[in-house]
Amino acid sequence: MAELWDDYTDVIITSIDESIKGKYKFSLRDILTNPSEFSSQPNIQTDVANMSNDVDNFIDNMLSSLNDEKKALDENLSKADDITKQLAKAISMYAKQNKIPFVVPVSVNRDETKDEVITVDSADSDVLALAEKLVASSTMVMDFTYKYGKSEIGSWFFSGMKNYVLDVYLPENNIIMLNASRDEIKDILNTSLMLLQGS
Repeated sequence: MAELWDDYTDVIITSIDESIKGKYKFSLRDILTNPSEFSSQPNIQTDVANMSNDVDNFIDNMLSSLNDEKKALDENLSKADDITKQLAKAISMYAKQNKIPFVVPVSVNRDETKDEVITVDSADSDVLALAEKLVASSTMVMDFTYKYGKSEIGSWFFSGMKNYVLDVYLPENNIIMLNASRDEIKDILNTSLMLLQGS
């Protein structure tokens, strides 16, 4: 695995390189790992911009063949969103009742390896009781809920003698993974383009 991206993205980069082989004087992997090496190439900025379009086209083409996964993802997102809404309302209420600070931070630097992570796929009475206990034993609660499309996926951090994270379960799905890989690749390509423009 390259240091700049995960294993799944590494496989996608290899596949994209195979699909555009010979189109440019460099590979996608080359420009992602060492853009300055190609700064003297004629039309390099145009080539990198075109390569970015190739990345989109490749991933869009892969996504177009995943109809069953899209249906499953839509169902899973809807379920996760419903659970998130129920838990968010309850956790916020428990925090208010217990006078526990409830924060939606921009970012937090913490050692996530020390967190006890609990992942749930329902908001039944036992899960709500767990959330109530987590809030009551916390010094503060932080809401790390994130959006995927129009759905919210719950994630709450409970800071105390022991740190806990309560996550709403969203099953792995190739659509999510492909879009995450696209974002990783495009972010690095954009950085490469900025470096090339400054050289």
